Amino acid sequence: MRLAFFSDIHGNLEALEAVLEDMEKRGIDRCYCLGDLVGYGPREYLF
Repeated sequence: MRLAFFSDIHGNLEALEAVLEDMEKRGIDRCYCLGDLVGYGPREYLF
């Protein structure tokens, strides 16, 4: 099983999309977000 962990997106939709695309290419079976999806980034309204 291939796992991925990500964190500190801070509202950056472009970064999140890039991470999700990379996970798909690598055949990740399960992913875990460690936090900080919103906050003080370029798109604070993302979530």
